[in-house]
Amino acid sequence: METQIKLENVSAIQKKFIVTIPADKVTKTVEKKFIEVQKTAKIKGFRPGHVPLNLVKQYYGEDVKSKALNALINETYTEALKKHPLRIVGDPQIEGMPHEHAGEAGEHTHLHLHEGEALTYSAVVEIVPEIDPKDYKGLSLEKPTAEVTDKDIDGVRTNLLGRKAEVMPVDRASKMGDFLDFKYEGKIKTENGMEAAPNLSGDRYAELGSGQLLPDFEANLTGLKAGGNHTFKMSYPADYNDANLAGKDAEYEVHVREVKEKKLPEFTAELAKEFGYESIADFETKSREMLVKNKAEESDNLLRNNMIEKLIEKNTFEVPQALVYSQMRALADDYSQELKRYGFNEQMIQSAVMSQLQDFKKRAETQVRAGILLDSIAKKEKIEVTPADLEKELQKTAKNFGVDVKVVKDRFDTSPRDKANFEYRVREELTIQMILGSAKIKEKKS
Repeated sequence: METQIKLENVSAIQKKFIVTIPADKVTKTVEKKFIEVQKTAKIKGFRPGHVPLNLVKQYYGEDVKSKALNALINETYTEALKKHPLRIVGDPQIEGMPHEHAGEAGEHTHLHLHEGEALTYSAVVEIVPEIDPKDYKGLSLEKPTAEVTDKDIDGVRTNLLGRKAEVMPVDRASKMGDFLDFKYEGKIKTENGMEAAPNLSGDRYAELGSGQLLPDFEANLTGLKAGGNHTFKMSYPADYNDANLAGKDAEYEVHVREVKEKKLPEFTAELAKEFGYESIADFETKSREMLVKNKAEESDNLLRNNMIEKLIEKNTFEVPQALVYSQMRALADDYSQELKRYGFNEQMIQSAVMSQLQDFKKRAETQVRAGILLDSIAKKEKIEVTPADLEKELQKTAKNFGVDVKVVKDRFDTSPRDKANFEYRVREELTIQMILGSAKIKEKKS
């Protein structure tokens, strides 16, 4: 009797294999594992390899059955995947099923192997859904203009001069752009009134207007002088990243120790040279070129985001959670590495990552949806990557990393997986360009 494999639909993103392994195969596999163990078994009074089989079963029975069970599942699960090729993501959820109820609704059991009896188990897997994408041609999209103004140039100049700026104490009320050294104590409104809460008291040194503080909190720090105390009430946003504070009313008492003002030096030709420019005119020319490039990239990214939003609006479908959680981990890892570069310790990084989990999940789900949609559109439109497409992107990649194109090609020759991922990204880019090529794009001032 052969192994029986049945495939059932659970949902658009889940399938269930029900596998029944005949009793003779179970018995043969167990016997084979016992013989393998017998060859190396060590029991007092017997030389290795000469322990009687009945003693091997007595001493190693459960361990051998566990190994046989794993071997049977690995072999038959692989067989099931060959018989029913699916785009599976994540690991299968495997559970035991009573043989007499195989294929019917019934209680699942813990997997346990019995010699002389058939083994039936279920394996629930998540799959990439097969979707028929729609309404992806002729999208109405908006693209911000990449216009560079004199104000933008002034911003670059101010940032440069900030490296040479002096921060001096001032005897006046604070305003945006000032640095404030202050102590704060906060309370949260509860059913019992205003109560102290963890992490709402401490010392801070912050630049007003830099985005380091919540807007409501920052607004209450303007107009204060050194030595002054100020009590104010505020509400945390409903989507605040700390769930313990989101949507809550708070009350703070602030003591300002010092108000400091940033004094920028005059931008002279000598300073321009210190910053690596030939002259003030050279600074303005190169800054404008840089801003034009950056704004064009930003405008392009916003256009793409607008396109993805529209595609998702027009195509609703379930997404496999295994892919979402995998993407969440990638986002969290990138965020952790960035914080580490800024000197955050492990405890601070863990706290920051935990506070961003909901945002990571939202972004991950969007990215997974976008990937599935673009892949489905590429298949529907029969978009294929040509050698010329690959060469073009290889040249671009090599230029971006400042290496010879041979270095990139050699990397892909030694890593088929990296090469496959690269080709996938090129195909995705061709798909995006096809969608944008048919879209109605309206430019708007940013």
